[in-house]
Amino acid sequence: MKKIWLFLCLLLPVSCDIYKNYDLDGMWQLKTVQENGGNPVTVDTVYYSFHREVIFSFTVLKNSTEALYPIYGYMDMPSNNNVHILIDKKSAGKDDFVRFLHLSGWSSADLVFDIKKYNKSDLVLYDGTGKKTFTLKKF
Repeated sequence: MKKIWLFLCLLLPVSCDIYKNYDLDGMWQLKTVQENGGNPVTVDTVYYSFHREVIFSFTVLKNSTEALYPIYGYMDMPSNNNVHILIDKKSAGKDDFVRFLHLSGWSSADLVFDIKKYNKSDLVLYDGTGKKTFTLKKF
């Protein structure tokens, strides 16, 4: 019995740390993309879904001929100030993957974003190169 309690006491702190990015869980809409020194470009058709450290999905809802969904990948938080997202290139065909990069404003499928601002309704990220700022709203 003591071994079971010891195991549970050791497992609980470890399991709580596994999901350290749970605050980002949920649906986010990309509102603006701003090049360094430029004016923000309004975006209203790009949506992200974050769920624990396993799945990231990307959806564009413009019209039925330009719909792009879902593209998925994996996310983790190397630190409290960074989000690492790796898109699985197998989740879409080559043409859709190229469209994803264009529509999302990303420079590659493997990026580390710096968190500039985060609260329960707003998320502002810098891309890994520091050249773009992404503003998202939770819904």
